Amino acid sequence: MNHYRTKQRLLRSTMLGGVLTALALSATSVAAQDAQPQPQADSVDDIVVTGSRIARQNYASTSPMVTVDNEDFQATGSVTIDTLINDLPQFVPSINSTSNNPSNGGQANINLRGLGTQRTLVLMNGRRVVPSNSDGTVDVNIIPTPLIRNVEVISGGASAAYGSDALAGVANFILDDKFEGVQFDAQYGVTDRDDGATESYSVTLGGEVAEGRGNVVLSLGRSTREQIYNAARDFSSISGPSGTSPLGSTVFDSNNLPNLAFVRGYFGDATLTNTGAFGFNNDGSVFSYVRTLNFNSPGGIDYDGFARPGVGDYVYNTGPLNLLQLGLDRWNAYAGATYRINDAAEVYGSLLFTEYEAANELAASPAAGNVPATGFRVPVTNPFIPADLATFLAARPNPTGSFLLNKRFNALGGRRATENYNVYQGTVGLRGDLVGLRDWTYDIYAQYGRNLRTTVQTGNVSRSAVQRLLDAPDGGASLCAGGFDPFGETELSPACLTYIGRTAQNVTEQDQTVVEASLQGSLLELPAGDLRFAGGIQYREDNFAFRPDASLAQINPVVVRPDGGSTGGSEIAGFNPSQPLRGTTNSLEYFLELLVPVLSDLPFIQQLDLNLGYRVSDYTTVGWVDAYKADLDWEVTDQLRFRGGVQRAVRAPSIGELFAPVNTSFPSVGAVSGTGLSGDPCDIRSSYRLGPNGAQVRALCLAQGISPAAIDTYVFTNNQVPGITGGNPNLQEETSDSYTIGAVVTSPWENPWLSGLSASIDYYDITIENVIGTIGASAQLQGCFNAQGQNPTYDAANGYCSLFDRDPLSGNVNQAREVNANLATLKTSGIDAQFDWTLDIEELGGPSWGMLTFSTIIGWLENRERQDAPGGPFINRTGTIDSVFGNTFPEWKGLTSVNWSMDRYALGARWRHVGALDQFGTSVELGSVDYFDLNGSIDITDSISLRATINNLTDEEPITYSPGVQANTDPSTYDTLGRRYSIGLTAKF
Repeated sequence: MNHYRTKQRLLRSTMLGGVLTALALSATSVAAQDAQPQPQADSVDDIVVTGSRIARQNYASTSPMVTVDNEDFQATGSVTIDTLINDLPQFVPSINSTSNNPSNGGQANINLRGLGTQRTLVLMNGRRVVPSNSDGTVDVNIIPTPLIRNVEVISGGASAAYGSDALAGVANFILDDKFEGVQFDAQYGVTDRDDGATESYSVTLGGEVAEGRGNVVLSLGRSTREQIYNAARDFSSISGPSGTSPLGSTVFDSNNLPNLAFVRGYFGDATLTNTGAFGFNNDGSVFSYVRTLNFNSPGGIDYDGFARPGVGDYVYNTGPLNLLQLGLDRWNAYAGATYRINDAAEVYGSLLFTEYEAANELAASPAAGNVPATGFRVPVTNPFIPADLATFLAARPNPTGSFLLNKRFNALGGRRATENYNVYQGTVGLRGDLVGLRDWTYDIYAQYGRNLRTTVQTGNVSRSAVQRLLDAPDGGASLCAGGFDPFGETELSPACLTYIGRTAQNVTEQDQTVVEASLQGSLLELPAGDLRFAGGIQYREDNFAFRPDASLAQINPVVVRPDGGSTGGSEIAGFNPSQPLRGTTNSLEYFLELLVPVLSDLPFIQQLDLNLGYRVSDYTTVGWVDAYKADLDWEVTDQLRFRGGVQRAVRAPSIGELFAPVNTSFPSVGAVSGTGLSGDPCDIRSSYRLGPNGAQVRALCLAQGISPAAIDTYVFTNNQVPGITGGNPNLQEETSDSYTIGAVVTSPWENPWLSGLSASIDYYDITIENVIGTIGASAQLQGCFNAQGQNPTYDAANGYCSLFDRDPLSGNVNQAREVNANLATLKTSGIDAQFDWTLDIEELGGPSWGMLTFSTIIGWLENRERQDAPGGPFINRTGTIDSVFGNTFPEWKGLTSVNWSMDRYALGARWRHVGALDQFGTSVELGSVDYFDLNGSIDITDSISLRATINNLTDEEPITYSPGVQANTDPSTYDTLGRRYSIGLTAKF
């Protein structure tokens, strides 16, 4: 968009704001913005609930809603709010504190309905929070935990009320910005294994100023979390199988394979293939990855964790050096103030600041695969080639040709990415009543947020430096002391470590500007009540810039060697190479909402209201789009309400989805399986080759480029393939249609056993079309080879097959293109139910022993399916789990709590239930899992209270499966830390 158009938009926004301000000069009162109908000093009876912009008395949500408060959060014993959020049935856990690989730099992202973190809109006091990623995802780590009063979560599209990103729904974090007094809070936690300690400290103070005309609140908090390695738990100490080992290995070019009879004679195995991977023992001998023939272990869990001589493929154990829990060191600060100038206007403002550091750590850098992957080519003149390997090279048709080297660089240590975040967000605004217009109010505010992320990566390898050492006639001794011997475990001199090692620093900057003016009030009085209106205008601009280290952004030209091999491509092996990204998007949006009272005071209709909303937006990327909603609220009696509606939501593509440059990746495809759908389908041991369509699979593999000489012996022994990721500037907006219907019941009985009953049940159905996303490498292979009916003719030109290439030398998958596109459709539907029961023991005829409360939230997933291409099959994922974060969809999930309180004492128990799951694409069934937690508190004085928790009381281990997301499980779905304890103190004066 040109600068003239931007100025015109800002001018229109400013003019509207000026008109509203002028109308407000003689206003007489200020409308309260409390999200719950709790009495507050100086507040009026009208309230606003998430999902609507209209304030009215006793407003109840017309969308399915769940609310949790600060006490619920304290019962988890965690220092981050996402722990509680992910326990709720409405959420599918995504990348969080136990997400090391893949990782999002220690962020805590939330994923409503499993529709993607980028489709869950996060608000703070009803306003947007500055994003933390190029896809618009928000990191809830930056929200000031000590001030969180409650969190309101509504399901279903909410674009009509809030704009883009709300296709799945909204999580609104309500802060206690009217806090009065001084409060100190401290908490310490540790696991049953005496590791992973957490600490949090905060001080909050607030109160009235200027003789009650204003209010000020200030909060400062610090929290820490110690890291835990996979090696600290038995279930994860052997995990992360990788074909790339510190011993080094090769896969011979399919057009230059060593003589098959020689290979079989060397290993004494008449059935061995010559197309698999071959590794280098420390004694100079060669071993076969297939059936691990001739493997001489150096010893230790890294080498022996998966090694079973004579059984399966050799893989290296990378798991112990991966993190099971990421460390965290976080500071939060928040300041808020209001000042009533007169009865006409109130000025308000807030400033949020968060600084935190987190890190993830992986095993030492691997380099594997031919160009454009990260492996190397070794000339036959290399002086370190051992005698046994030389006989393999001499047994090839072209004995002078170079060969592939795959190598893990343990000499450089693990790959560690340390992330430092500095985030601030400031808001200033003016609100008040409009003169002479009954109960009309206005609100004008401007908000600016900025997120600066600095990433320092260690353990990277310079590919060009390593290649120079390999090409040197003396093995690199003239370039660094001792040179580089890649065959077997490698010890490097300090000079060679410096020569090939690289430390990188990346910088990411993201900022968001929001200017909004709105008004709301009663238009006229109808027989059934007031016809109410809300409307306004919003300007929003997002800027994103990613500046990678020069070494990560460097791409060396691909050069074909005289021997037929090639070098070049990405300069760095280790953390994935990255290219710079910079982009801007903005929108001008107009919204309105009507509350229409239809009927009232009739038999079976105490009140019937229709809530209508509409928003039209002009995006610089996709142009004009619109969203709408129509919700019905039917109050039958004081004890029975029905609610439901339809919503159309839109999401414009984000900066990253549009403009991300092409970057290298290494997606997992899992190990080959004779019964499942993981691994390379062309592997002669796969279920594809062994199945009834094996002949068609073979023909397709040949058409893709696997050599006829290798096709009947082809094996692929790695769990990852090289790939690329990237954006697409031609993306269009996503659209979703949501339907909800439900009922809310409160007890009509006065009997003390029944008077405290309440319940709600809601059905939801969400369909997203034109879904922006990628087809992962594993799904590409499954689709190409017709795993779920995507390619019934086994056509090499099929859309799935066109998403990846094969290396012409080895035949291995060489470039899985996980590039953004508008895919087809995503669907989900189900039922949420909540039941609450409160009992007064004395009123039941017992002693005066306080109150009992019981609460349960249950989610039933009716359907979860995805269609990747128009006209293609829908893949049903209901009740399944796989190896990707956020792809766990249990049919049943529940959170239940029982609490007892009396005077100064309180005890509580929680039950977290995750239903049984099937491992997607296999016949493996995973059972359900149940976790039980205890919590208690005591008020020592009127001002000081103590609390304690025991989480995972029975020390339940996570369910393990292969291939898991990481650590042999899904650490977001299952509890990986075991039993843990916390103790906390709160003092308020």
